[in-house]
Amino acid sequence: MSSVDEPETAPRGPEAAGSSTTAACEVESSDVLILGASFTGLELLYQLRRRPAGRGLRVTLIDRHRQHGYLPLVHERLCGRLEPGESEIHTAAEVDADADASFVQGEIVAVDPVAKEVELACGRRLRGRFLVVALGSALEPPPAIDGREHLLRYKLADEQVVAAQRLAELLGGAAAEGALAPTIVVVGGGISGVELAGELAHLAKVRPSGWIAPKVILVHGGARLMPGFAARVAKRTRRYLESQGVELRLGARLIAAEAGRVRLREGEGEAWVSSDMTFWSGGIRPAPLIAGLDLPRTDGGWLAVGPTLQCYPTPTPSQPDVFAGGDAVRVIGGEGEWPTMQRAIECLWQASVIAQNILTLAAEPPDYPSGVPPLMPHRLRPDFFHGVSLGGRSLVVYGRAMVDVAGVNTWFRRFLMRSYFARYRHD
Repeated sequence: MSSVDEPETAPRGPEAAGSSTTAACEVESSDVLILGASFTGLELLYQLRRRPAGRGLRVTLIDRHRQHGYLPLVHERLCGRLEPGESEIHTAAEVDADADASFVQGEIVAVDPVAKEVELACGRRLRGRFLVVALGSALEPPPAIDGREHLLRYKLADEQVVAAQRLAELLGGAAAEGALAPTIVVVGGGISGVELAGELAHLAKVRPSGWIAPKVILVHGGARLMPGFAARVAKRTRRYLESQGVELRLGARLIAAEAGRVRLREGEGEAWVSSDMTFWSGGIRPAPLIAGLDLPRTDGGWLAVGPTLQCYPTPTPSQPDVFAGGDAVRVIGGEGEWPTMQRAIECLWQASVIAQNILTLAAEPPDYPSGVPPLMPHRLRPDFFHGVSLGGRSLVVYGRAMVDVAGVNTWFRRFLMRSYFARYRHD
């Protein structure tokens, strides 16, 4: 999560009565306290309410953003093909429409997993019988890149706003001045990078009024694009990007960035390349707050959970009521760390498992005098359908199978977005 300028909101509901005037040391209690209100957090509330036993639980969600954009199509939102109103959900309003749920906007500064308590920057303290960490991840360039502050990130809500504004200023300003096409560099040849590069290149055909189409360079350290996909998918992706005018710099690594240029290492040589704007799509890291949490983590800094998505998955858990889910989580079980798709659909599946396990535990006394009951494990799914937008082209991919019908694929991804929003909206 990242910073916003809006004030933290007062809580609603009986559990928060009088909190706006109480001393900062008073703790506000609920049954389920969820840290993060994006895909996993919001879906967890939805899954709890779908089950009769979960409808009476008091749920509090904490997030720094009051609304969230639909991340699978964020590249289209940046480039003006999707309007913000079409592609974001007003999270706070949807949560607060639930009589037994409260949205709290705030900056988390401390988490006590033993007490299942959270402290916000404003001094507010909140506690739940069940604590769920769903803080997500961030697009974060490695510290080794000099001048990394010049790289635009666009995953989080405020980053999306800033990136969209700067892109509009660059392309609109160049058109107004009659300047040559600006150069935009996208770093990262995975699915996020190729989608953004394709969408930027598509501006040559369709773009907001007053914009000029940019020159697009895609930088990737590997020998081929889309390393997690079948070779035929990578080959088709490359062909489509090049046909739309994207310049591919494969086998190149970004080592430095400055205003107006980036430095690439290719083979044995290094060179500066002009760049009026540089987007980082080269990988994600756990949300910065996670590093300061007193919770089990992997060597890579991700939250480590067991198959039941508990943070303390020992045979007799020391903290059975603390869960974590989402793309900042790695499941440890069996022979070690499970693979993860780090995708929205996986967050939704995990939220369903956490909801069921919370309800199983909630049916027992809090001290579990008869022991912790058996819980549902998360099921490993190695793959799922991928939609890949490539500007004027679009693919649906599952393993080696690939469907290439641009109009149908684009419609289907819009349908998925609208269906996702419809499940939460209280109209």
